[in-house]
Amino acid sequence: MLQLLKNLLPNRLREQGISEAVEAAQVMEVFKDEVAKIYGASARNDFRRLVLEGNTIEVSAYSSAFASELRMRQLELEEAIKVRLGGKQYRLRIFA
Repeated sequence: MLQLLKNLLPNRLREQGISEAVEAAQVMEVFKDEVAKIYGASARNDFRRLVLEGNTIEVSAYSSAFASELRMRQLELEEAIKVRLGGKQYRLRIFA
């Protein structure tokens, strides 16, 4: 059976049951990249907890001030993530 090369890796990951973990890692990296674009490279890892639950990215920042800054830019971050991930929509839940 012939498969398109672009479908081969996603199909294998799904068969092995690790496609969700790979998706979560990709989403987290995109989120961190977008945060670094706005706040600088040092802000890339300023999170106590960063988890993907379904289509929701749960973010727990180390400081309440940084959490407030992220909330103010929430729509901008969500849109940037959507663009970078081919139109798939993710929602942010930000905690301090």
